[in-house]
Amino acid sequence: EMLSGDWSSDVCSSDLNNTQRLINLNLPNANFNVVTFYPFQKKEVLGTPKWYEKIGIGYSGNVQNVIAFYDSAFSLKKLIDTLTWGAQHSIPLTLSLPPMGAITISPGINYSEVWFGKKLLRSWNGVTQKVDSAVYKGLYTTRSVGFSLGLNTAIFGTYNVNSKKPGIVAIRHVIRPSISANYSPSLTKRFYQTIQVDNTGRTQKVSVFDGGLYSTFSDQNFGGMSFGLDNNLEMKWRSKKDTSATAVKKIKLIDGFGFNGSYNFLADSMQLSQISLYARTQLFEKISINAGATLEPYVLDKFGTRTKQLAWYQNKFSLGTITSGNMSLNASFQSKQGEKKKEKTPYNANDYVTPDEQQNQLDYIRRNPSEFVDFNNPWTLSVSFSMNFFRRPAPDYTRFTTEFTTSLSLNGDINLTPNWKIGGSSYVDLKAKELQSLQLFISRELHCWQMSINVTPVGPIRSFNITISPKSGLLRDLRINRNRTFYTQGQ
Repeated sequence: EMLSGDWSSDVCSSDLNNTQRLINLNLPNANFNVVTFYPFQKKEVLGTPKWYEKIGIGYSGNVQNVIAFYDSAFSLKKLIDTLTWGAQHSIPLTLSLPPMGAITISPGINYSEVWFGKKLLRSWNGVTQKVDSAVYKGLYTTRSVGFSLGLNTAIFGTYNVNSKKPGIVAIRHVIRPSISANYSPSLTKRFYQTIQVDNTGRTQKVSVFDGGLYSTFSDQNFGGMSFGLDNNLEMKWRSKKDTSATAVKKIKLIDGFGFNGSYNFLADSMQLSQISLYARTQLFEKISINAGATLEPYVLDKFGTRTKQLAWYQNKFSLGTITSGNMSLNASFQSKQGEKKKEKTPYNANDYVTPDEQQNQLDYIRRNPSEFVDFNNPWTLSVSFSMNFFRRPAPDYTRFTTEFTTSLSLNGDINLTPNWKIGGSSYVDLKAKELQSLQLFISRELHCWQMSINVTPVGPIRSFNITISPKSGLLRDLRINRNRTFYTQGQ
């Protein structure tokens, strides 16, 4: 069975921006995936397979529906007017070639298509001295095809400190460079506008699909190379107390750090793309740290628009401008009894589950924690802190703005008795100093069944529900559910 479909189990989910009192309702979404198959492969493999037998074809598709409205302006008509939907399709064609020594060669072709439910046409209004916009609804499609040939390898380096003394024994550095030649002709030039944005005659190129659920494709032909460099650092440590043969332990210092970018030889100017920087590591096997940033190598003017001059031509000590960045810290703790248990996946993992499907299932688990509680684990606690910033042109294109967001999430549960468990999750906007969401639950073990009561007491959309469902994953949709939702007008 190569075709698998995954409809999100919740009929409707929502999230709230308390700062702006904006509510986003996510209607049922769908994901469809075809596991890579090899149409030219023989049923019985005899001898060395031909090169064309290693040609693989796959498919992935996604459909989203979102309604967004302000809680102070709630009406059925506005709900319908703000409905936004979109779909994304991708058909990759890959060819597996044998490695050439330490180098792996990966040719491929990818066809992608994005559907939009509306487009936005903008024009300069000389009377009001501002940009006017008009929304047109319908079915609009954009597509892209790309050809690539990638080269990957790994370089290992080890620095031996000492061999017998306690402490650091050796440090290993692994470098994984990658480079690929890519060609992708632009098929979306007609979906871009060059509009006047102020009374000085300054213009800006924009896409008619800005603000959609998916990003549109570039209006430029791409013929160039993509490059990346991934690194990780490990250390061998000998314990002072343990003198056995297993006293040397391997410790990861940095799980990964590096950068990615591309260079377009076909572009008339500004051939170099933005550079993505990242780093990730883990402390004490409990705390994971992730950080990332986007480096703009070209000089930006006061409106936040790229110029044709590279930053290091203007300043030899500058590689560019950091236009966005993020950092997150995640820590998970549980009772010692829970640590001794073998980790179990809350969904049925198999070879046909794609990363997107796994992410959707994990998102459902986070939204419905009471359905996946473990009564054999006395208590759990997870803490997540995130900080983000980004610099971008203002909506009226007259200035350059920088925005910061910081948030804190707490999730946990504890057993009251062997058959009763309580828990909850919360999300705090540290910048606004407001509790944006709070969910509480209490669950009861009923042998082959489980009962859960969920309460959302904070926010303009408050809810209460009771669910009785079988514990078997195959029968999870066979449930008895009673919901009550209350809407409170914003202050």
